Amino acid sequence: MSANQSIWRSPVSVLAAFALGAAAAAGCGALLASLMASQKMGPAAAWPFATAAVCVGSLLGGWVLALLQKSRGLLWGAGLGLGYALALLCVQLASGGIPDAAQLARLALVALAGAAGGSAGVRKAGKKRRH
Repeated sequence: MSANQSIWRSPVSVLAAFALGAAAAAGCGALLASLMASQKMGPAAAWPFATAAVCVGSLLGGWVLALLQKSRGLLWGAGLGLGYALALLCVQLASGGIPDAAQLARLALVALAGAAGGSAGVRKAGKKRRH
């Protein structure tokens, strides 16, 4: 691979993985919202379900990014998870909210899920197929 191709591979891979993870988080969030509505759960169930949905998106995004990069999966996944966490924090701050300790713990969980996905993705990318 030429040096020029490796320069452009990273931003495109990051954007693709971020978009795929966001789509997975949105789909998972929609399914969990449907579950909440069908089971007549109260608003107290929203935070754990929303956290789970974003963690699934972060995990999948980190996994895909590590597959595309083929190295440093933990670092790439953690960076992607941190990107999701910072995006969520910016949305909260823009809407006038102030994060408390529980919300900061959820954001850390999102970053850790991305790191776990990146670690799993690089392991998958490193395995060679045997026929």
